[in-house]
Amino acid sequence: MRRRALLAIFVVLLLVGAYGAYVVSYPKYPEVDGCVNPFAVTKPVAKIQENWSRAHMFFKLATMRDFWKLAKPWDVDYSHVKIVKHTIEYNGEKITMLAVGIPLKDKKHVIAMYEFSKPVQGVKVRGYIFNVDQGQVKIEAVLTNGRVTPLSGCQHECSTASDCGPFGRCIPYCCDHDWGCIASCCGDCAFSCGKCAQGDFENCLECLYCVIVSCPYCATSCCEEEGTYCDYLSPGP
Repeated sequence: MRRRALLAIFVVLLLVGAYGAYVVSYPKYPEVDGCVNPFAVTKPVAKIQENWSRAHMFFKLATMRDFWKLAKPWDVDYSHVKIVKHTIEYNGEKITMLAVGIPLKDKKHVIAMYEFSKPVQGVKVRGYIFNVDQGQVKIEAVLTNGRVTPLSGCQHECSTASDCGPFGRCIPYCCDHDWGCIASCCGDCAFSCGKCAQGDFENCLECLYCVIVSCPYCATSCCEEEGTYCDYLSPGP
């Protein structure tokens, strides 16, 4: 019994050490210049839904530095996580984009994470945290290459990078979607988004999966109001 306990402790310490080494060696993100929307400059080629196990998904989120800035792995409702791998074209080259829709156990928030195999105009990871309340969907925060900007309402902080000073970037984001447009261009989204508008939380989840996982490119063209915020580069080491 004591030997098993010692073995378990050893395994835990080994995993913690491995994770620490992984985080320390995490690659540095490239800089993002100006206002960048990675979905607007890429062309979808193909997509396939991934069927990862819960253990695989937990390990992915637990070792994903950016996800920890939006939520914790134990806060996730793993029974409803959706993962779609996209093949996209950027600058004449085919790359991949992993899109993950992550509902939280509080049934009020859904996180969308996008990982590009190669930076798209400097963007390697883009993430959003959505709040679902009374059939309304709002963005609470935007993550770009590890930097999180909380949003309150629809902000209009800047129009160009110069508005943010010599070390700032002007980042656009959609703060109000046209759900009729999304339902029209995504087809299958129409029913679930209609129910979502009536306050049905379960269908709001299905609507979000369709929009942020299956139809990310469609969603970028269905924005009723776009806000902006200033993002500032952290100083180098």
